[in-house]
Amino acid sequence: MKKLISSLLIVFLLSFSLLPLAFAEGTDSASAKSADDFTDLKDLPQDVKDKFNSLIQSGVFNGLTDDTFGLDAQMNRAQFAKVAGIIFKLTIDETLTSSSFTDVRSDDPANSYALPYIEALKKAGLTNGYDAEGKTYKPSGAVSRQELAAFLIRGLGLEEDAKNVTPVSDSSVDAWAKGYVALALEKNLMTNQEDGTFGGSKSATRKMLALASYEAKNLIDADGTAVEPGTPATDTPAAPTGEISAQGKRVLYVGRDASSIPAEDVFVQDRLRALGFRVTNIVDRKFTVEKTEGYDLLYISNTLNSKYLKGGILKDIAIPTVYAKNHGMYYLGLSSQEENTNEFNLKSITIADPKLKAAAGFSGDVQVYTESNPKYAIGYGLPGKEAVKVATIPGKSNEATMYYYNKGSHSDSGYEVKARLSFYFQTGNYEKMTDDAWKLLDALVLWTLQNG
Repeated sequence: MKKLISSLLIVFLLSFSLLPLAFAEGTDSASAKSADDFTDLKDLPQDVKDKFNSLIQSGVFNGLTDDTFGLDAQMNRAQFAKVAGIIFKLTIDETLTSSSFTDVRSDDPANSYALPYIEALKKAGLTNGYDAEGKTYKPSGAVSRQELAAFLIRGLGLEEDAKNVTPVSDSSVDAWAKGYVALALEKNLMTNQEDGTFGGSKSATRKMLALASYEAKNLIDADGTAVEPGTPATDTPAAPTGEISAQGKRVLYVGRDASSIPAEDVFVQDRLRALGFRVTNIVDRKFTVEKTEGYDLLYISNTLNSKYLKGGILKDIAIPTVYAKNHGMYYLGLSSQEENTNEFNLKSITIADPKLKAAAGFSGDVQVYTESNPKYAIGYGLPGKEAVKVATIPGKSNEATMYYYNKGSHSDSGYEVKARLSFYFQTGNYEKMTDDAWKLLDALVLWTLQNG
């Protein structure tokens, strides 16, 4: 009974305390404006103006009018959704015209622009809606300061830290929010009011929201990560007895350093989320062994620069890992060839052992590209004798397109595998890959998670 009450309370707080902190306007025209173009910003201290300039020129915020930013105005939940989508780098489907919330409509003259952002928030688990049943979002609703603190901490993936931090002893903050507020203050995301209290129930203004979003964005950019804050409440079936469920498990996804997450990585990450994982993206140049701590699975994308894996930096990490980059297996001595491990102009792979769970029930040849093309490559590795081959290049049983090493197995040179390590053949052209190819990835990822 206690667990049930606790679960219901968490769901309630998630839907209520994340009352989205409205930030951005309905228009997308960030234009060439700066803080000096707004009468209520131009006289602010230069360091503060610099923060507003960053938000305005990156399209996160616009003014209420052509010459007024609206520092003291309240912002609504619809406006918040847009800013959250930008800051936390959520995947936004701009083609959406219908919402899962009854009060979010494409014909709403004030808030229709926020529809795809609101849906992205729900998909990311940042909101379950406004009402207890999750039917409405209340796009015009305001946000309190303590709700803003809770959102920022959850959005940054610091939920556990908030549970362990010493809560604030501030009567202006509700009990449920004291940990979030304490951490928000510690991280300099927000500050107390002039009277020394936080004023948890007071409505957050545009100024508060803008400055808090700036600090949150800086934390993400400095760490090189885009955090998927959580997973929506779902009725996902439990894993079979004895198996580890993906639901709620944390994945660290290592991909290429770019101005935005490569579309291919966005697609794969969404695939992982659909399995129930919580995904954190980190760019390759900022990836370190220390940043793997606390994760249940690592995913090494084929988009990353392989130089960051040289020396087998993950050889002592006991976290199950999926490599979509042959170099990673090579640097561990688990594949005997580093370069030129692609076969072109093929559209199928051959299942080596249909009885394996990672084979997803397939047998024989499985079409993984919609067509054969000299530009489409299927990656492979040359694994050692203790590897388990799931699939190979047709007619070339030594070229494994999917394989894994179980925990405790060894490379041919004697390296002992600390956790199950798997290889998947993806090399790009993700939009040309078939549903069967993605089903094989799902199966391999879930099998890797079992860490046998």
